[in-house]
Amino acid sequence: MTLKTSLVRTFAGLAGVAVLASLANAAEPSEQHGKALAETNCAKCHATGLTGDSPHEKAPPFRTLGTRFPVDTIDEALLAKLSPKHSDMPTFEITPQQAKDIAVYIASIQPVAHGEALVAANCSPCHAIGKTGDSPHPDAPPFRTLSERYPIDALEEAFAEGIETGHPDMPSFTAEPEQIADILAYIWSVQDK
Repeated sequence: MTLKTSLVRTFAGLAGVAVLASLANAAEPSEQHGKALAETNCAKCHATGLTGDSPHEKAPPFRTLGTRFPVDTIDEALLAKLSPKHSDMPTFEITPQQAKDIAVYIASIQPVAHGEALVAANCSPCHAIGKTGDSPHPDAPPFRTLSERYPIDALEEAFAEGIETGHPDMPSFTAEPEQIADILAYIWSVQDK
């Protein structure tokens, strides 16, 4: 085999690996791509973010879709072009990957999912934030037991004013009203019943 033939086969093989890698990556849903698609194509009618009202009175904000139907079926609904009977939603073309990406983004901004992301980023270094496990900090109660210690609704005021104490070395934490609502939705979702 000549050097030229060997190089051609090597580059062809590498190109094939690159194509397979890009196909594998394309199959994974992308929250960021879903957000970009929503902002570009849906924001004319829907509030697509964590706050705000929809520009179109009949278009629900994306963050409330979980109260209307299971968000894990949004990709199927988009592909089937399902819309409410009273809707004037335009028809559109969407690929299965785009539908998955939009669905992943919508799921991420539902109150419980967004609240989980907030507590994972801000509270998990000390607290067990899920339905199981021990808190990394011995004085930090697991979130699933907070309702045994405090009325969960009373935590809204504490978050709004900035929680200063909890466990002795707890850092100060302040949240915006929308964040507080989502944090509380998440905390409610993990309470031991």
